[in-house]
Amino acid sequence: MKRILLILLVLSGLINIYAQQNQTDYFLGNRTYCKKPETERINKIYPLGIKSVQQNLFLGAAFKIFAEVIESDNSFCDAYFWAGYTLRLSNMEKEAVIFYHAADSLAQNRSIEFKQNLATLAMKVGRMSFSRKKFKEMTEYFPESPEGYYGIGITSLFIEDYKYGLDNINIAEKKYNVPNKDCQSIKAVLLTFNEKYEEAIPYFEEAASKFKKDDTFNGCYALSLKRVGMKNSDEKLIKKSKKYYEKVQNKAGLPEIVKKDFL
Repeated sequence: MKRILLILLVLSGLINIYAQQNQTDYFLGNRTYCKKPETERINKIYPLGIKSVQQNLFLGAAFKIFAEVIESDNSFCDAYFWAGYTLRLSNMEKEAVIFYHAADSLAQNRSIEFKQNLATLAMKVGRMSFSRKKFKEMTEYFPESPEGYYGIGITSLFIEDYKYGLDNINIAEKKYNVPNKDCQSIKAVLLTFNEKYEEAIPYFEEAASKFKKDDTFNGCYALSLKRVGMKNSDEKLIKKSKKYYEKVQNKAGLPEIVKKDFL
């Protein structure tokens, strides 16, 4: 279950997070959270490192730049963050978490970017409790952003506190300015795990175009359809539930609550 959910709910969310944040003021390199060491050498190489990351080029050289900046001033949180970002782009994700954590600690809760990247990547590498802690900090220090609540909703699927996850995904949903299919898919699954099958179906319908090939999405959609169909003696819904269950490629990987209804 957890491996499949990781594909559906983490990787998809990561793509959206990284695509959106690359256009923000911080990721354009226009500001820092900590004071940058003002030497001729640092002023020359630091922007080059950021430019390399932005273009996803010469990442090894970029990491060496940020390492040199850190050696020059180990209190400069932004250099740790960009070093971590470089490692993530290089698929060194566990190592990236270490640098993200250093950046977040040095920034003293001033950067939503540091917390979000740390929380999201920690979740991806399996550090769920730590990820939850950082998403929760996002809701405390940046309560107007939906992303902390959204992250708590995702981690609830692994920690299995589904009611708490649903409460937070409801808050995230209200804070997003436009309908968000990732949020809708997570809410649909959480509603299913909270046995709110009738409420779940409209959310599955909204997100189906994006997640129509995902096993967990289709399995949970099938369960909600079947439970509502059986409750209302609706053969059309029961038939539709079988259709979605048949779409599941790896039925063994589904949650037990889904599989036992289709034995």
